[in-house]
Amino acid sequence: MELLKKLFHGKGYIDGITIINLEGEILFTAKLNGKLSNEENACQLVGKRFLDVYDNLDSESSTMLRAMEFGMPFYMENQVLEPKGREGIRITSLSLPIKSRGRIVGAIDLSMEVGPEEASDAPDCIDLKALAFPLDGTKRLAEQNAAVFTERDIIAVDEKMRQARDYIRVVAACDLPVMICGETGTGKEVFAQSIHNASSRSGKPFIAQNCAALPETLLESILFGTSKGAFTGAVENKGLFELADGGTLFLDEINSMPLSLQPKLLRVLQDGSFRSLGSRVMKHVNVKLIAAMNAEPVKAMQEGQLRRDIYYRLSMMSITIPPLRERKKDIPHFIKFYIGKHNTTFHKRVQYVSRELIARLEEYDWPGNVRELEHVIVYGMSVVDDDRNVLRFEDVEAKFAECHRAAEKPAYSGIKGGAPCASLKDAVEAYERGIIARTLGETGGNLSKAAKLLDVPRQTLQRKAARHGLLQEGKA
Repeated sequence: MELLKKLFHGKGYIDGITIINLEGEILFTAKLNGKLSNEENACQLVGKRFLDVYDNLDSESSTMLRAMEFGMPFYMENQVLEPKGREGIRITSLSLPIKSRGRIVGAIDLSMEVGPEEASDAPDCIDLKALAFPLDGTKRLAEQNAAVFTERDIIAVDEKMRQARDYIRVVAACDLPVMICGETGTGKEVFAQSIHNASSRSGKPFIAQNCAALPETLLESILFGTSKGAFTGAVENKGLFELADGGTLFLDEINSMPLSLQPKLLRVLQDGSFRSLGSRVMKHVNVKLIAAMNAEPVKAMQEGQLRRDIYYRLSMMSITIPPLRERKKDIPHFIKFYIGKHNTTFHKRVQYVSRELIARLEEYDWPGNVRELEHVIVYGMSVVDDDRNVLRFEDVEAKFAECHRAAEKPAYSGIKGGAPCASLKDAVEAYERGIIARTLGETGGNLSKAAKLLDVPRQTLQRKAARHGLLQEGKA
């Protein structure tokens, strides 16, 4: 009951209970509030498909279906529910998976109507609580070499990202090495930690090392250790492979490892054996190796950065993390997480975000991925007034424009002759105009096709193109 009081606006009661099976069929329902369904008798709903009862719900927006899919609770506040034949109402919903003998067999939902006092009075804002995500939230990164992240901490609404996350269980179930590929800032170490924590090695050490951070001579001694007398002043010292024995060693930017050192790594991958620097004694370890790189593997091999035998050994199990520009459905959820995280950092109380803020951030390609997105949100949280509970685009505009300038290429400049913009607003407008002009050119001026490529509503694109004077230019 204490949990219900905390979750449901402190009211301590609910207006409806619904239970469904894996097929989405309603097995039981009790509607204590008649607005929650279009049937006078709740018994009439039993046997019907849940999605057939409510016009606006689908597999993405239903907390019950998400709870069954992910096997964890989902909580959503201020959600619009539209029963067939009735006016929509706003509800708060808590959905929990139902398990039998370790298998998910259905879900139960507890819901309560949201009164006007709980709903946001700002129509251009989105309540962060309405962005459904598992109750667990995302942990903060703890001290180095501690695996604190699990697969439940990975934000994955986009289908490609969900597939990558779901593969964690597969690669964690065996001792084969794993290759993680992804651009800088996509969260490769979060995946590595999640693989470790999903494996039988979760109680053993997790050690991470960036291969690009150390010179060649030092990297060998760090990885494999040293024996006394190996060089002047050398002492007996364990390397990372020995320290990670029984657990997981994560080597980031593996393509930065010197080619002369890669054969020694290959030997460890083959049979777990190696010699410390300056030693004649063969050592053996049991380590699961996870390697990561931010470059295309084929290109790295062609440029002589990565041996083919190493790549083929490492990539028997592989995960590719899509860049943020290819999974823009995740952006609102990252915004929610970063605002929650930095409300604590800056002692703020932001609860809402403007629709313009989300729309503008979704339009950008984010070459720095989630790391760059966090920098923008951190800036906004640092400048938003202490007494405001809404984060708006103007709060992040300066940092956002700075990101644009850093990412902008000369060929994409919207200013004739490459002349600098006179103001911040001009810079953003010029960048937007360039993107729209290029896309309209690619589609022969077809607004519908261009809107689909840019992933914006056609009406929005038409309005922006008209403002920039591009409609005739696009049709030419």
